[in-house]
Amino acid sequence: MDPQPLVSIIIPNYNYGLFIGQAIDSALDQTYPNVEVIVVDDGSTDDSVGTISAYQNRLQFILKENGGQASAVNAGFEASHGDIVVILDADDFLQPGAISEVVKAFDNDKIVKVHWPLWRTDEEGNKTGKK
Repeated sequence: MDPQPLVSIIIPNYNYGLFIGQAIDSALDQTYPNVEVIVVDDGSTDDSVGTISAYQNRLQFILKENGGQASAVNAGFEASHGDIVVILDADDFLQPGAISEVVKAFDNDKIVKVHWPLWRTDEEGNKTGKK
């Protein structure tokens, strides 16, 4: 694998205007330098498009008619160029070093998928301890 493979972070969104900014910020603020961020809005009717548009010069933005989460992920995957693809739900966020850890895990020809635990957090991103 390339020493610094490109990682595509795909964020499918439908009416998560309240959370999408945090998800985008977490993808753009990764410590790993070789990342492309693709946000696919699946026909939101809330303020999601306005929030996503504010980032337009820092990511790829795909606006499509509502077709469901799988169709949004597929649209993002089709547009991606990464050697590694990460799907990030619009109401979730990544820790700053998450993608670096993913790339390290893929530095093994036998690895085809990486999965990590989810933490519930409060509005400030502090772990609540709830499952």
